[in-house]
Amino acid sequence: SWVQSHLMPYLNPVILSFGLLGNYVFHSGELLRGREKLTVWKLALPLQWVLLATRWGVGWGTALMYGWTGTLGIYYFTLALLNHNPAHCMDISARNRSKDWGEAQMHASADWCVNMPFNRAFVFLWLNYHTVHHMFPRVDFSHHPAIQKIMVHTCKEFEIKYECGNPVELYKEMVQSFASPRSLFQEALVYGTL
Repeated sequence: SWVQSHLMPYLNPVILSFGLLGNYVFHSGELLRGREKLTVWKLALPLQWVLLATRWGVGWGTALMYGWTGTLGIYYFTLALLNHNPAHCMDISARNRSKDWGEAQMHASADWCVNMPFNRAFVFLWLNYHTVHHMFPRVDFSHHPAIQKIMVHTCKEFEIKYECGNPVELYKEMVQSFASPRSLFQEALVYGTL
C-alpha cells in the first residue's frame, strides 16, 4: 500500500523512539501476570521520570525522559532490526533450503564490521556479530571475533553462503524491507522439510 511504501520507512524512527517504553510496559504486564520476578531495577525507569519531573516540572521532565529514552530506543532497536531485516534475511526460499539449523542461522541474521577490534565494537553495542550470537547464544561476546573467523572458514568448507555487509548498505536494505516486505505471506519452514 501507499502507506507501507511511502510513509512507514520514515515513521520507523518515530515508532522506535517508543521502543524502550513499549518494552517496559510489556515486561510490566508480564510481571503482573506472574511470569517475571519483581526486582528493584523494575523501579528505575519510573523513578527517573519522578526525579526529572520533580526537578524540571512534569512537562520538561517528560520531554527530557522522552529525549533520552527515544534516542536510546532509536539507536538500539535500529541496530537490532539491522540484524534481521536486510535483503538476505528476507529471502525465505533460501532459508527454507537450509539443510540444518546452523545454515538457517546464516540466512536469518546479518553481521557487519566484523574486523573491528572488540573494544571499538561497543559503538554497535556488540550487535555486529549477530550470526555468531545466533549460533552460540551463551558465549560471552568478547569471544565473538575469534568464533566468527572459525565460522567463516567452516562456511567456506561446507559451501554455505555467509554474508557480512556494510552497515550503511544493510540499513538501506532494512528500510527497503519496511517499504516493500520481501517475505510477506511466505512460510518459513523448519530446515530440511522442503
